[in-house]
Amino acid sequence: MTTIGAGDHRYELKSMWIDDTPREQLDAEAIAIYQLFAEREREFAVGSHVVVDYSPATDQPGGLLTDPVGYIAGRLAAVEDAGVISRIVVLTTYGQYLREPLAAAGYAVERIDMPAGPDHTYAFTLDRGVGSGTGRVLYLEVVDEADDKIRPTFVLKLVDGEGQLCGGACGAVHMVGGRRYAYLSMLTLARGLPPGTGTRLGEALLDMLRRRGVAAVHLGTQTAGRFYEKLGFWVTHRLVSGLRRRTKSDGSTVSDDLVMLTIEL
Repeated sequence: MTTIGAGDHRYELKSMWIDDTPREQLDAEAIAIYQLFAEREREFAVGSHVVVDYSPATDQPGGLLTDPVGYIAGRLAAVEDAGVISRIVVLTTYGQYLREPLAAAGYAVERIDMPAGPDHTYAFTLDRGVGSGTGRVLYLEVVDEADDKIRPTFVLKLVDGEGQLCGGACGAVHMVGGRRYAYLSMLTLARGLPPGTGTRLGEALLDMLRRRGVAAVHLGTQTAGRFYEKLGFWVTHRLVSGLRRRTKSDGSTVSDDLVMLTIEL
């Protein structure tokens, strides 16, 4: 166990890996970090120009996976009374089902290569040529959060002197094509920690992965792109500008883009 400091505070870091921690415990530790992450996510609203549709992954007739063009047409009809939709963006880990029909319908196809992440991650975009300057974005997401490939193989916990969980990170590491890659599922902190704690945690995470022989890390985020860029990541795909927004303590508003990022270690 190592320690990191932020201001006058010291925190302990504990790393756990699938080769030294029982699978059930590793899953439980990741869930505890996810609960912190979900609490912090509630601080962010959806951008006023974006309509979000978290589509169910179903093989039922008329669903996004079975009839993507028809499903999207139905969603457009349901939301355009409130304002024209000028751009459609679909992010999915089921790209093998959507690639052909959406490409045939005129969507631009982007494969998102994350060797340790979901195998069929794609983004599809369609600029409809309407509502320029005033239109909105329809963002549809259908992902398999239960994909066994991204089931955590590591957890990094941040705890205070009393053993209270204050943050952490988790993700999966896989060997692909002779290189070791990591997919970062989340990195988060509890509310109210000193400034700089997140940076120290991020740096410790990258050091840990580097020591494990990881060559590159990939992730996607709706709320923390600038944070990861400060750690040295670069944006590989910028999918929705201003997808999320939050109000700072001084009353100002900050927006965040939906981005995919990577870093070479």
